[in-house]
Amino acid sequence: MTETQEAPNDRATTFQAVQGNKGEQYNGTVLLVAAYAALWVVLFVWIALVWRKQSALNARLEELERTIDQAAAKADKKGGG
Repeated sequence: MTETQEAPNDRATTFQAVQGNKGEQYNGTVLLVAAYAALWVVLFVWIALVWRKQSALNARLEELERTIDQAAAKADKKGGG
């Protein structure tokens, strides 16, 4: 073996924490809460968009029903008069 290679028996067999910059590590709880918060935000935005779209569809449906009723009333006046 060369000087840079270690024999398998020379290696550490226990966990040794890495010393250094800890700014890049995040607590698992923080990541979990952030993931759930992001999920809830996406869910609420989606519900708001669906609600808004449904309101627009309801308004359009009411407009179409009024138009049909007006056309039916005109047809009744022409046919009955």
